[in-house]
Amino acid sequence: MTRNPRYLCLLIALWCNASNALAIKKLHPPVASKNIPVAIPGKDEKNIAISTYLERYEFITGDKDYPVNIHQNSAVTYRCNQFRTTVPFVEFYDDKSRIDEVRAIVSGKRNKMIKPAFQNYTVDGIFYSDARVCTMEVPLEQKGEESSVELDKTTLDPRYFTAIYFTDSYDIDKHEVQLVVPRWMKVEIKEMNLKAYNIRKTVVYDSKRDEDVYTYTATKLPAKVTEKNAPGPSYVYPHLLVLSKYAELKGGKTNFFNTTADLYAWYHSLVKQIGDDEVILKAKALEITKGISSDTGKINAVYHWMQDNIRYIAFEDGIAGFKPEKAQLVLQHKYGDCKGMANLTRGLLKALGFDARLCWIGTDHIAYDYAIPSLAVDNHMICALNYKGKRYFLDATETYIGPNQYAQRIQGRQVMIEDGESFILDRIPLRNWEQNTAIEKRTLRVDGTNLAGKVHQQWDGESKEFLLTQVHGIKKEKLQDALRQYLTESNNKYQINNLQTSDINYWDNGLDIQYDLEFQEAVTAFGDELYAEMDYRKEMSGYTIDTAKRENDMLFYYKHHVVNETTLEVPAGYKVTTLPAGLKIDRDGYSFNISYKVNGSQILYHKELIIKNPWLPKSGFGQWNADIRALDKAYLEQITFAKK
Repeated sequence: MTRNPRYLCLLIALWCNASNALAIKKLHPPVASKNIPVAIPGKDEKNIAISTYLERYEFITGDKDYPVNIHQNSAVTYRCNQFRTTVPFVEFYDDKSRIDEVRAIVSGKRNKMIKPAFQNYTVDGIFYSDARVCTMEVPLEQKGEESSVELDKTTLDPRYFTAIYFTDSYDIDKHEVQLVVPRWMKVEIKEMNLKAYNIRKTVVYDSKRDEDVYTYTATKLPAKVTEKNAPGPSYVYPHLLVLSKYAELKGGKTNFFNTTADLYAWYHSLVKQIGDDEVILKAKALEITKGISSDTGKINAVYHWMQDNIRYIAFEDGIAGFKPEKAQLVLQHKYGDCKGMANLTRGLLKALGFDARLCWIGTDHIAYDYAIPSLAVDNHMICALNYKGKRYFLDATETYIGPNQYAQRIQGRQVMIEDGESFILDRIPLRNWEQNTAIEKRTLRVDGTNLAGKVHQQWDGESKEFLLTQVHGIKKEKLQDALRQYLTESNNKYQINNLQTSDINYWDNGLDIQYDLEFQEAVTAFGDELYAEMDYRKEMSGYTIDTAKRENDMLFYYKHHVVNETTLEVPAGYKVTTLPAGLKIDRDGYSFNISYKVNGSQILYHKELIIKNPWLPKSGFGQWNADIRALDKAYLEQITFAKK
């Protein structure tokens, strides 16, 4: 079981990268999937259950380098419910932990032929020396049979022992977690999301050993459900946050994270160990900004260069999960994790004389902030720039977003900014849906059974970032074809010609695309009447949520703002006989508005869809589904023309 939620962020990042490879085929960013369930079950989800899961964690004295260790003993027993299978067992570890022994128990006996595999962990084929994984497959030969895995593991530094989650990928009959805390060790245990589950707690003082024994016994725990667009596990699942404050040992007091200041002091100590080469950074900064005289021009040039030249690798654990890589090594390798990229951004800006600083931040995937002094509260690093009395935040991992625009995942989040031996707590500014506006303006005429005319589309903010991410994943010689496929939704009746775009390599401003359109067979003729639908895109159509299957709240990737304005010339010799009523829905978290208007010889169609709050609670699913069905109905309405 993962002790540190940073691994969860890593796995999610990997999944997102795989998803993005296919996203060029979609017209719209992933607001949600159509008819969203959305559990992603494994084939053995119900075939395997956990009969018992026993975990014991004991704080013990260590050595001079690591004066306090945590010794973990765990035994998980898997049960076969239906058919023969194998159980994959995975345990991560790093330079601050070690796996002492792993044992497989099959049919009540230890099976020494089943041996664990230990290997280095890689991301996109890139090797990280301090991230490792232990894997093992344990057989379940027949229905009713049980097999177990026993693990002995040592965490060398209590700072890295952050969270214990009760749930697993399988249903659990009984899960017992025991923490043994000697009185010389000061620990705070925060109980998170326990109330909705059957979890009983006891605390017993062992006078002989002068230690407190905390025992949590959970029964009938349902399996975790992996759903798209769901809140992070710290919002949903029952877990314990273990806050190691300090230890009073024979050699004196050893401080860990008693306060937020202690957390920053430890982070700052890692930063002081980085060892950036200022000569290399100065030379590179001058190269990037050659010929640029203005401060803002230099800042933007550095930010763009980082976005365009350093590949983001999501790696978030071990000491590398907290200590930034040397800036010159990120330059040399041309890739880095968020910390390496933030540190290089800072280094280049400082080399030019700007006041740039490192920032630690927890994205919206994490439920906590810096009121809790723990490594569990953050999973990301960015750069802050203080310039002319204002503070700007630069996140070069957001590849195609402009300066002073912020991704939804960090908006409003608390951020810890380095300030020498002290620190500053601030929050990333909020941005409303207008930052992410996507506008489509069409001027059309009826040409037989076709609609023809000109189209002008613009994207900004995260809607622009989504599109450019897909575009830049395509080879340059296929770029025009990829854009056509994207804009037409692969519909060969939606013909695009004379396609022109703004500079897709410059994303300070919005992305601008113009083209000529011939939408074939978009008009239906019946006797003396013509019928036409005004909306080809139909964004969010069918985006209902399967309330029978969906277990978690729904999170949209960002605040959406979709605008469609179409001007249609009334065909010569015809008059408008039917004009749809339109739609007006305005909720706290979203709004859908569609209107039609006759203006002389033109019909004006206006649509505006807004996701104001990207977090849709389960309590709002019923209303959302009703509103989506109303939107779908409005999309089916047609304009009717009749001969005069």
